[in-house]
Amino acid sequence: MNTRYDGSKHSIVAVIAGLLITACSPTPPPTPDATPQPAEAAPLLRLSTSYNELMVTWIDNASHVLWDVEKPGFEPKNDADWTELEDHAIQVSAAGTLIQLPGLGPNDPVWSGEAGWKTNAQLMAEAANEALAAAKARQLPALVEANGKLVQACVGCHKQFKPQLPSEGIIHQRPHSESHEKQ
Repeated sequence: MNTRYDGSKHSIVAVIAGLLITACSPTPPPTPDATPQPAEAAPLLRLSTSYNELMVTWIDNASHVLWDVEKPGFEPKNDADWTELEDHAIQVSAAGTLIQLPGLGPNDPVWSGEAGWKTNAQLMAEAANEALAAAKARQLPALVEANGKLVQACVGCHKQFKPQLPSEGIIHQRPHSESHEKQ
């Protein structure tokens, strides 16, 4: 019988025990020197236009296409009409996100930081998403309901941020009912 002491068995056990203890121990917080620093801060995203320009040339036009379905003779008649409504609902929804970025207008940086601005922008996007779902489902009553929510979001925002300055007619060359007439 070999009575000689074999230290290698104890060494292996010690190494395994150390690994288990290390693996089960909570990770210490990183030291300030070990925290990776970003190479460069991301640039502040801004619109390349003012809110007013975006509103009257894009949001207002796209919204009127949605609202016009409520006028006699303007209800969607075929898949192309419904697809056009889907397109305009997507535009309004996307614009609800975009107008949360600071714009180039004199009041835009202040407005974009206000809770009421963000709330109305989100309500506009939500209403547009409901309009999109209604258009995809080819459900005119649901579209009319979503249109009402869109109007509420627009009116709420204008009452708070632009009560003395109407947007309607600033850039439009002709009334919407003429520009979007259906054949």
